[in-house]
Amino acid sequence: MQATTTPAKSAPPKSYNFSLENMKNTKIFNNQPASPLYSVVTDIKSDKRTDIFDARGNRLLARVDRRDILPDTITFPNRNGGSSINLSKWLQKSKLENGHHIHSIETAHGTYVWKSDADYRLALYRKGNMSNPVAHLQQGTRTQNFAVIMQEEAELIRDDVIVSFLILEQRLRISEKNINVGGGKFEQNRTVLGHHVNVP
Repeated sequence: MQATTTPAKSAPPKSYNFSLENMKNTKIFNNQPASPLYSVVTDIKSDKRTDIFDARGNRLLARVDRRDILPDTITFPNRNGGSSINLSKWLQKSKLENGHHIHSIETAHGTYVWKSDADYRLALYRKGNMSNPVAHLQQGTRTQNFAVIMQEEAELIRDDVIVSFLILEQRLRISEKNINVGGGKFEQNRTVLGHHVNVP
């Protein structure tokens, strides 16, 4: 008689909730708001430098410096000898055949790609598998928190997911704000980071 094996069940996705829908100043927690996993702080005076901390040990994970003329930079204390690099070198922008813009990050577990479309405002995929997101944005409503939902695979690169999401969601908001301010027929049906935006 042939033995049968039951496939291992994958762990349920985890929700990383934001205390505030503010990509520059917020805390991010799993199930316990009083015990945040990440803390995001932006310099009040300049509004140009954002620090992302591991809130459990108050350890700096990444620092993003936004600059007016020179390219934005990112610094990881535990990577590149602690030296800053151009943000575009870490979060690399490219375009798919269908015209959608994507942003790729190289991680210790391979290349992952952020994409935005009609299904997801922002979703992360393993390169080569653009049909099953390993993480995606959950919009905030009256009954659910604004959150990043991560599958088990994304947990392996959680810090990279959180840092890159914060950057891209902030860019998306700035772009949408500019579109709304611009108005006019030329501004109709614009795409931001590959996301279709309808402007009334």
